[in-house]
Amino acid sequence: MPSTSTPPVGQPCWAELPTADQEATREFYRAVLDWEYEVRRDDQGAEYTIATLFGEPVAGLRPHEGAVRDWTLYLAVADLATGAHQVRRFGGSVLEQPQVVPGLGAKVLVDDPSGATVGLCQPARDWNFTVGLPGSLVWAELVTPRPTLADRFFGAVFGYEQRQVADGVRVDHVVWYVEGESVLARVRMNLDTAEPVPPRWIAHFAIDPDVGFDETLDRARAAGARLRFKPYGSTLGKVVVLSDPLGTRFALIDPSQAVDEYDSPPEDPYDD
Repeated sequence: MPSTSTPPVGQPCWAELPTADQEATREFYRAVLDWEYEVRRDDQGAEYTIATLFGEPVAGLRPHEGAVRDWTLYLAVADLATGAHQVRRFGGSVLEQPQVVPGLGAKVLVDDPSGATVGLCQPARDWNFTVGLPGSLVWAELVTPRPTLADRFFGAVFGYEQRQVADGVRVDHVVWYVEGESVLARVRMNLDTAEPVPPRWIAHFAIDPDVGFDETLDRARAAGARLRFKPYGSTLGKVVVLSDPLGTRFALIDPSQAVDEYDSPPEDPYDD
C-alpha cells in the first residue's frame, strides 16, 4: 500500500532506473505497467522523472550514459552519513556524492563487498512510495555468487533477520526480514555459472490481475522486452525475468499464482 510514514531501516524505499534513453524507457514501462510520469529536478538541477500510478510515486528514472544491467534498489537509513559509514566499515564502498531529490530525500549509491550496487536513502518528510500494488514494486532479490558475504554484509549494515527458505544446498535462498516482515531475498547463483558473472539485483513488479500474466508478458514482448528464461513458480507468485529494450533486467510477478514450494529457475544464460 502507499507509504507516507518513515520506513524502518533496511526496508526498500525507492526503485530507480538510470537510462540512456528516457523517452524509450518511459514508453516501455507505460505499455507494460501503465505508468505515468512527472519531471522534477534534484538539488544539482538535473532532471529526475517520477513514475506514478494514479498519481502516486512508484519509481524514478534518471539520465545515464551507456547500458545499465539492473534496476537500482534504495534501502532506508535513518541518517545518510551514518549509513555510508556503516557501508565502509563492513567492506563496501560509496560511489558518489549524496544527492537530494524533492519528495524523495537524500540518496547515495554504494557497492557491497562483492560489487553489487544498491542505494541508501534518507527519506524526506514528504517521502511517498507506493509498493505492493499492481504495477508497483512488490519484491526484490540479490542474485550473487558469494551468498555468505552478502548475508554478513547486509546483516551487519541493516540488522536483517535472515532465514533459509530452501534446502540451502541445491537451492540457497535466504529471506531478509525487518521487524518481522520479509523485505528482500538473497539467492545464490547456480554453482555451475560461468565465471565471471557479477552479482545482480532483480526488481519484481506486480502484474495487474485484471490483465493477467500471459497478457502482460505479451505486452512486454510486443514493446521490445527480451525473455531471459522461461517463467517459473515461487511461493510469492509466478515470475518471469525480462530485459527491457535498453537491456535492463527486471521481473514481473503474479502473486495470484503462488505455489507451495520454491521452483528454482534456470540461471540466466546471458552475461550481457
